[in-house]
Amino acid sequence: MKTKLVLSLSIGLLLFTSLNLMAQKDSTKKPDYYKVSKVRIFINDQSDVFELRKQGLGFEHIKLHDNYFDAILDSFQIEKLRKSGYLYEIIIDDVTKDYLERTKDSREKIKLNKPCKGLGFGFGSMGGFYTFNEVVAQLDTMRLLYPNLITVKDSTGSSIEGRTIWAVKISDNPDVNENEPQVFYNALTHAREPGGMMAIMYFMYYLLENYGVLPEVTYLVDNRELYFMPVINPDGYIYNETISPNGGGMWYKNRRDNGDGSIGVNLNSNFGYQWGYDDIGSSPVTTSNFYRGTGPFSEPETQVVRDYCINHNFLIGVNYHTTSGMAYWRVVFPPWGYNLEQTSDSTIYNQLIRLVIALNNYSNGAGIGRNNGDVADWMYGETNEKNKIFGIIPEIGEKNGTNWPSLERILLNCEENLYPNLVYAWAPGIIENPPYISNASINPSYCRPLLDTVKIFAIETNPDNHSSYVIAKVLNLNDSLISEFQLNQNDSSFIGSLFLNSANEEFYKILLQQNGIDIPSKLIYNNLKFTTAGPVVLDSISYRKGLLSNHYLRPYVHNWSNVTTITNAKLRFICNDPWIASIGQSDLSLPNISTNSTVGISTWLAVKVIDSLFPGYFNLRAEIKVDGWTYWEDSTQVIVTGVEEALQQPLTFKLEQNYPNPFNPTTKITYNIPSVTLRQAQSDMYVTLKVYGVLGNEIATLVDEEKEAGRYEVEFNAENLTSGVSTRGGYASGIYFYQLKAGEFVSTKKMILLR
Repeated sequence: MKTKLVLSLSIGLLLFTSLNLMAQKDSTKKPDYYKVSKVRIFINDQSDVFELRKQGLGFEHIKLHDNYFDAILDSFQIEKLRKSGYLYEIIIDDVTKDYLERTKDSREKIKLNKPCKGLGFGFGSMGGFYTFNEVVAQLDTMRLLYPNLITVKDSTGSSIEGRTIWAVKISDNPDVNENEPQVFYNALTHAREPGGMMAIMYFMYYLLENYGVLPEVTYLVDNRELYFMPVINPDGYIYNETISPNGGGMWYKNRRDNGDGSIGVNLNSNFGYQWGYDDIGSSPVTTSNFYRGTGPFSEPETQVVRDYCINHNFLIGVNYHTTSGMAYWRVVFPPWGYNLEQTSDSTIYNQLIRLVIALNNYSNGAGIGRNNGDVADWMYGETNEKNKIFGIIPEIGEKNGTNWPSLERILLNCEENLYPNLVYAWAPGIIENPPYISNASINPSYCRPLLDTVKIFAIETNPDNHSSYVIAKVLNLNDSLISEFQLNQNDSSFIGSLFLNSANEEFYKILLQQNGIDIPSKLIYNNLKFTTAGPVVLDSISYRKGLLSNHYLRPYVHNWSNVTTITNAKLRFICNDPWIASIGQSDLSLPNISTNSTVGISTWLAVKVIDSLFPGYFNLRAEIKVDGWTYWEDSTQVIVTGVEEALQQPLTFKLEQNYPNPFNPTTKITYNIPSVTLRQAQSDMYVTLKVYGVLGNEIATLVDEEKEAGRYEVEFNAENLTSGVSTRGGYASGIYFYQLKAGEFVSTKKMILLR
């Protein structure tokens, strides 16, 4: 009965709102069709990509192959490409028509209210996506059905063509401004990216329909003010609807007449922080899809977002986009976009992203996707007119798809972003220092299913004393460890023990519960995971950069059991990361490993990296088999710091200056070990890299092993050093020294820690 009511009300409001909006904007003249093509561009190396961008080719979401990349270009940009002299070929002549042909059968199967977790949510009429008028009608329907949870839609301003940009708030007292953490969700900054809008609408229905039903939703709605702006660029979106009513329209920018025959500004290059930083992350060329406008906030649409943020107290800003699927897809981007460096709050950002991607297999976009003048940089970087907002850009979509995901993928995109949207709503708790699980011990030395127990501790950092917390269930297990306890500020407590009794679980994740409400575990447990891992674990990975897509890694494994020698062990990597096409040998026979020792694999594994325009990270998991048992290890992140011109051995020893410097709390140190022909005769050289205080006291050992010739990079973390690093003493602000020793070569440099 509820579904029928939602449907009938939606249709009635849709008709009313559609007539009202058509009266608002006369569209008697059908606009010219906008055609884009998929083009293969042949290059020599990555520098050609930068050169083409400087010439005004506004391609996005590309990946580099050995001598080419594919891009979506319109006729203006294809003409620029022709004049540039670069060789190219047309792969798909008309991307929109190709989409319509491929999705013809799917469109015939559209059902207005497909059952899902958000019952009021259904497919729209434009290839399964809501049109702009349908979005507005849905906002009216939500208010009619849930007047005590959502506001009447608010006119926040107008687009360049005079259309209203609407926003709403969901909270327990929506028409009252309460002193509660505020989170801002928005979408459709780019006109051909409706997937984010659908994810937002789905999430809104989920909140409204489950208030008073699910404790987590009830808690969030009672204790947060959640704001939603589903369509920032109504003109561009309606233009796509007009030229291709069944979806697939590829217009990208807004609809400003630039006065030279070109139309549109890239709204995500028009925000004020580092606007026009360079001509690679945005473009001064009006025909480019990266055209940044005549000045910061030159466009009414970005002014609306700016003023809305200034007039509120948002702590988190979630800015949804939809990827074309040609390169990094399903990615979450933090600042900085303008220079790809990490922010001073990178620890918080990385923690937040780890939580978001944990269950939907997205990737951390830090260090890729260079763009200046974007919304996330402005949200975070501008603090004169407003408070600091932790802006983030999720890119959703499907691999090898288009900006318009297939009908089958629409609902999947919405569902796989439901948990992240809940995490964003919880996220103010990260910054406000929630309680967290700090330590655990596993007995005996490694876990076999049906044998072992976990001992759990927790610590309180919340400024409010005497809060009551409960250790709730272990994810996906029937057994629970329930232990009510109270913690004072900065107090800690032993919680209890849990018996691990499942032979099939990969990880055992611990949840905290505050006053009966589950707090997302990954917000608080600091990467704590219990695994039925065997006696051999992945200890570390050495990584070599290569030419474009050819890279190499060398894993090291550790025997941490009481078994004297581990034999008959095998290792293979599992990777679903969009950066990786393949990883060398699938099953590696490990050497014999004596107890409490670490050994490296004898050969370097070839890694085929789908090397996008800018470097970043990729994620791996290791499967280790010992004596017929299969054990899964935790994920590890491999850093891609850049692409060298060739995979050449260094010619000299070199210790480089750490970067960034000054730093807090992490910095990276790079050093070179030259080819064997240029130094001693042995194949490997013993290398140490240590950190010292100003009095000469040894602080940390970063490297202490034999190294082959190559270029290496290590990270020094003054707050929480990585596994295998020995530490002595504290880490206060001041000057520190780091020293590289390799054979007779010794080099020392200075670095500064600023807390």
